[in-house]
Amino acid sequence: MNGKKLGGANANNDKHSPAKKYIDAFYAADKDNFHVRISIHNFTVTDLKPDTEYRFTARSVFKNGKESGDSNTVVQATTAMPKVFNITDYGAKPEKGKTNTREIQAAIDACSKGDKVLIPPGVFTTGALFLKSDMTLEISEGATLLGSADPAKYPLDRGYYLYPYSRYRRPPSLINVMADGKNHPGDFQNVRIVGKGTIDGNGWKKTEKASVTDELGNPLPLYIASTNARVQNDGILAWAQVEPALKEGIELLFAYSQRRSSLITMRAVRNVYYEGFTALNPAFHGIMNLECENVVFNGLTHTTYDANNADGVELGNSKGAMVFNNFFDTGDDAMNFAAGTGEEARKQPPQTDTWVFNNYFREGHGAVVAGSHTGAWIEKILAEDNVINGTDRGLRSKSTTYIGGGGRDILFRDTAMKAVAKEPFIFTLSYSDENVRPDYPPAKTSAVFRDITVRNVSVEKTRGKNPSIEVQGVPDKGIFHERLIFENVTFRDVNPAHIDGLKDSVFRNVVFESINGGAKPWKLGDNENLKFEGSTQN
Repeated sequence: MNGKKLGGANANNDKHSPAKKYIDAFYAADKDNFHVRISIHNFTVTDLKPDTEYRFTARSVFKNGKESGDSNTVVQATTAMPKVFNITDYGAKPEKGKTNTREIQAAIDACSKGDKVLIPPGVFTTGALFLKSDMTLEISEGATLLGSADPAKYPLDRGYYLYPYSRYRRPPSLINVMADGKNHPGDFQNVRIVGKGTIDGNGWKKTEKASVTDELGNPLPLYIASTNARVQNDGILAWAQVEPALKEGIELLFAYSQRRSSLITMRAVRNVYYEGFTALNPAFHGIMNLECENVVFNGLTHTTYDANNADGVELGNSKGAMVFNNFFDTGDDAMNFAAGTGEEARKQPPQTDTWVFNNYFREGHGAVVAGSHTGAWIEKILAEDNVINGTDRGLRSKSTTYIGGGGRDILFRDTAMKAVAKEPFIFTLSYSDENVRPDYPPAKTSAVFRDITVRNVSVEKTRGKNPSIEVQGVPDKGIFHERLIFENVTFRDVNPAHIDGLKDSVFRNVVFESINGGAKPWKLGDNENLKFEGSTQN
């Protein structure tokens, strides 16, 4: 910075990344150096002065210890010191039985451009809150924003439709940046949610066990793994919101899938920054970003396991995002991409341009996930230098013939995976969700996954009977996934790969060190023009 050396990324991550200590423990347990070593390539600079310009360069460090020359110079200026709007100055109190929605919203409404609303230490119960452009919401260390269990605190008329062609309006989330209306009007920018505190959606009851111990001996919350049929017994806010929908005569599947609040929803926002806080126990999804541009998720802790549908990060029809330094332990997919459903999705923009790196993925249905809403295409994803330990799946690509679109231009590389519960890699058109019934016009052409590369990945041990690589097209209807490349991928203690409905694809230097039951590595169905090259076992 300004010509002075600040230090290296590894040591810096030790101080600032909640993922780093888990990554280090993962490699400490890898006694025979089986796994691909990831590179840490982000740096947090602290103690900057307000309203000051700084000049930054970076260098690469090679295996032999030598350094590259300086990168191009990046010039950035900090903002002026913000005015702080403390919610207690507006009457908010961390008292049991008190709901602070009005007081916190008053602080937000009073917050001037470029300034900050502060949640001080304590547990503050609240209903839906609505942020605005050019502001920061800081949840300080020791502070919790706790979602109210009263469904009236999430007024449906201030909610949103997921897509322009959606049938049902959803209630607002606990924290929102969005305009009303079905056609998604609104123009927001420069919104930050930061701090070392907690955002708790109060969605579900905990299990009798209440918590589990992670790899470092730390407790992680454990919520009941419920379903639509059991929400009455297991849900807190989840049931409080579903029950009145049922009384309105809405069918259970639609009430369950459309009337629960997520933790955070942002729509049509340019420049969004999340850093530092813990996200837990949403009634529905975690942090949703719809039709946004330039979104950063830095150093969050997502502990939503095993709440139903409790994804970590959702990006839908958005452009430009970075997801790094996050710890994921989720009740559904950790990093999920979506792009609309059915024929009407063709009118929407794709989900595009995302960089996912230096994260630690623990429990969850999938680590990096494309779909199932693939209608406008999910594309241009770089997922690299991540560690995946205990997740159901690593790279999960899921859709159906009637959703349309698909996934393309995805590069998944330089990643270590261990103790995967199901398929390390899956590309399927047979996805189904018991909680969802389609309410949109089906696509005229099937979804497919194509132009996807997996490179330099190690996979150790699958816990179930699922294939190590699963490709499911619909070859009897002429529907094939296309141009998948697996290169320099090593498996140990896994099940054979099952490939059916794939064409024009290459498996180069794909090595199975050991296969469960001594089976052969490949089970091949109806495929076209597959190549097995280099040290790949046939």
